[in-house]
Amino acid sequence: MHKHPLRKFLGLTVLYIIVIVGIFVVQFKTESVISRSFGDLSYSVSQTQTENNETKLKNRFSVSFKGLTFNVDEKNPVAATDKNGNITELQLNGYSDNSADSVRFTFDKGNSIEFRGGTKEDGFVDFSISTQISAEYKSISIPYKVSQQYTSEETSAKSAFLLTSKNGEFIFTAPAFENARMVFNGSESTARFATYEATKQFEFDQVEGYEGASETAVAKLYEKLRSSMVSKVQSLLNTAKIDSLSEMDIAAYVAELSSQGKYNQAIDSVPDSFKKGNKRSYITSPFFNNLAVMYRSLSIQNEKYKSLVESKSLDVFNVDGITDYILREKKTQKIKDLLLVPSQGEFNATVYQSGGILDVYCRLYAKDKATAAYLEPVLNSCIEKIKAGCRLENGILTFQEEDESILSVEQSVIVGNALAMYGKHKNESSYIKAGNLAVHTALNQQEPEIRTLSAIYHIMAPDNFYIPHTEILGYYGNTCVWVWTCAKSVIYTHKPADTANIFIDFPLNLTHYMIFNGVPNFGGRIEIQGQMFRTDPRFETYNSSGYVYQQNSRSLLIKSRHKSKMELIRLFYEGARTYETTADPAKIPELPKPAPKVEPKPEPKPAPEAEAPAEAETAPAAEAPAETETQN
Repeated sequence: MHKHPLRKFLGLTVLYIIVIVGIFVVQFKTESVISRSFGDLSYSVSQTQTENNETKLKNRFSVSFKGLTFNVDEKNPVAATDKNGNITELQLNGYSDNSADSVRFTFDKGNSIEFRGGTKEDGFVDFSISTQISAEYKSISIPYKVSQQYTSEETSAKSAFLLTSKNGEFIFTAPAFENARMVFNGSESTARFATYEATKQFEFDQVEGYEGASETAVAKLYEKLRSSMVSKVQSLLNTAKIDSLSEMDIAAYVAELSSQGKYNQAIDSVPDSFKKGNKRSYITSPFFNNLAVMYRSLSIQNEKYKSLVESKSLDVFNVDGITDYILREKKTQKIKDLLLVPSQGEFNATVYQSGGILDVYCRLYAKDKATAAYLEPVLNSCIEKIKAGCRLENGILTFQEEDESILSVEQSVIVGNALAMYGKHKNESSYIKAGNLAVHTALNQQEPEIRTLSAIYHIMAPDNFYIPHTEILGYYGNTCVWVWTCAKSVIYTHKPADTANIFIDFPLNLTHYMIFNGVPNFGGRIEIQGQMFRTDPRFETYNSSGYVYQQNSRSLLIKSRHKSKMELIRLFYEGARTYETTADPAKIPELPKPAPKVEPKPEPKPAPEAEAPAEAETAPAAEAPAETETQN
């Protein structure tokens, strides 16, 4: 036995090798690991073989990118939290890496996580983790680990921090970081790891994780500023400093109080010195009457719009109310020429002008997609111009023109709001968040003055119909019918073709004033609240509805005192009219049905009598009064 030690050693070695190999063969026959790399991004997935020789994924995978690792296993699973706070471990169902730079993992009940990104040619790192969360859960979380090669520095954002290594500086953002896990929810579903260089070109998704980028943060700020604006205006009214307030200040103040159910209180709190003074124009006419005089200022404003359009300057896209003017005149060549100006030659709009173009496009698209389409060729250029003007530092996003001038608070809110509007139109969350952050930055640094707040009030309260505004009602050929109003809605139709029906939605028992434009002469045949009315230049002084028609301007001036929430005014024409309404057919109210005709019952025949006496003379019946039109 001791004669052949070498032979014994070799025999045992072979035996051990066979045993070890056998163990590995058995193990790998039932379990295997699949791995793949895309540059700096790599992943691995574990799977096992069942008794039926079928392959099944284990609830275990790993993803790594430049010192970031995401190791999911039985001890650290992907966890989902429902609306009651209950936590569930999600099971891995599948994975796919069809894209050249991403891998997507799918879990039970429709949840998924996608890892995407890498290093670009210029060395810029851009890595993201996005999730899809089923309606059953309010959030999901995944474990993560940051390599010790990075040093961490907190930022002003609650869900972002800077990571520094010998290879550069990076920003790491997520909806939330909790106990070495990244938490995602339905509205904030993306995390990001990217190169951070203050001097490098801004990218919209760099705002991910900043508090001011959320719609909730902006909405709360708007609510606070609207309340502040009302308090400031009331303070000046109480101290008889009405001269320091502009007409826009008064309009915003009345609109805001009206939205709180204080319409009459707001009207009464404005002194007669303003209502009857020379500061007024058509802007506040829906609240304070004097329509015939105010119409002159409306005509002057229309001439200004006309001159601006004919100038073909890009500044026109930042003029308040220009979208409504474009819709009124959309069938003319001058409007088509204007909308083509931005796309002619080299695009040279400023940041502010680019925001104006986006704003006009979004508002046009909501009303008339065909007209909005003229601006589509330059929309990407507008986005690139705005992006080039963005300056982000510690959660503060400002806009800067090429000459390094910083946009004012009002301009920043207009551009930021336009960017957010366009983001909703394109379903691009990074645009929305960047726009929100710019608005939040502009309004949160220092409380704006009343003048600024009233100028952007329509942005802060987009659903407040009490703000004096234009309603585009329809067209007689190329002539637009429109109204300057503070009504919730105004619908103008022809049914039958010789009758115009005007439906006005406004709170019951309240009074407001409207200037209709483009209305053909109806010869004084008008029905208000079911009664025929006649014109009277003093119509605004009566405690009832009334009107005046100005034939030269084709304008109909209406005082509407609501006896019902939806008032109906009817204009009767001689012969049919060709009219194109802009109203949604589903929203057109039904006309009241005429009262049924009641046939008189025949009188019973008298019983036969004896010979009638000689007929006596009778006094003539009193003459019935002539039917008159109701005067308001």
